[in-house]
Amino acid sequence: MSQDLLQRVLRIELSLATLYILAYALLLLIASWVILIIEPDNFKSYFDALWWSIVTATTVGYGDIVPHTLIGKIVAIAIIIGGVIAVAAFTALITSVLVERTITAKKDYEMLEDLNNHLVICGFKTPRQEVLESFKRHYGTNIVIVYPKLVPELKKLLQEHHLKWAKGEYNDEAVLKEAQIQKADKVMILNEHNAYADAKVLETVILIRSLNPEVYIIAEIIDPKYENYLIKSKCNEIIMSEEYNRFLLSKSITEPGMSKVVRTLLKTQNFRIITEHPFLGKSYKEAFEQSLQQGEILLGVIKNYITEAKLKHIVLSKLRFGGDAQKYKTMLAKLKRGELEMEVLINPEDDFIIPEFAAIIVMERRYEK
Repeated sequence: MSQDLLQRVLRIELSLATLYILAYALLLLIASWVILIIEPDNFKSYFDALWWSIVTATTVGYGDIVPHTLIGKIVAIAIIIGGVIAVAAFTALITSVLVERTITAKKDYEMLEDLNNHLVICGFKTPRQEVLESFKRHYGTNIVIVYPKLVPELKKLLQEHHLKWAKGEYNDEAVLKEAQIQKADKVMILNEHNAYADAKVLETVILIRSLNPEVYIIAEIIDPKYENYLIKSKCNEIIMSEEYNRFLLSKSITEPGMSKVVRTLLKTQNFRIITEHPFLGKSYKEAFEQSLQQGEILLGVIKNYITEAKLKHIVLSKLRFGGDAQKYKTMLAKLKRGELEMEVLINPEDDFIIPEFAAIIVMERRYEK
């Protein structure tokens, strides 16, 4: 049940309970007046009658004053039956108030129940604005950040961009389940850059893969020796931040200015990986020339740009509607064994033929207005 629907139901319950309690309170006042008229010798004052009505309504029954006439006993029965309902209504009223306050106290960024096909970011580093906007273009506000503490920078990010937060360590199964990892589309695991950070990343990849075999996992590591372990754990994409740093440092010595070139390329939003393109079976030269005519520069090709889930869908489709399923079954088996990996080819030979399941890397030409 969604938060808004639950709150509406609680408000209805509060209104009904409040209405009944007020009506019953009025009934007690009237019943006290009636019993005083019926048995004036037994009830000396209106206060005595009210006292008896309240004691009877709560089923305490001290017995210091009791009705003697038939009508008086009928009034007592009505008070008792109504009192049982009134006590239950009062209990429900208090419970509903407490539940509504609990729901209201829970922030929007903690409401994770309705997430589906979302992005989970394990760890927190204040992202660049353009990177965050890129995430939001794909996922909107369906982004969950898993982090143990609600630090001021994280809280500001969550509130300004209406993102979600799962409290805890990202290698904790309960926390990942709270982040709805079973229904996630992609997961990004950020390295904490300490002595055991890479091992924690590997542990998290194995855990996530056991919870969601289809999710696309991107992991950041420092030590290259963990790369093979991550590949065997079916991590889809591995980012080695230290490798990039070493590359920039060495290139800055041998080719001054290279660090600025790389940084500029990383900042630009012109790069795109395109999976749906008309170049299947064509040569790289032909694809390059056609891309240039469309205002794009073809930089390279990514072979085997296919996920296990998509390949399974193709196999099932071929089996159901007819076609050569064996070819795709073989590919699927290789992909499961880790023998079919993505291969990036930057500026291949002119006569290179772009194969099936190959994506192209392009850079758009954008001009300042």
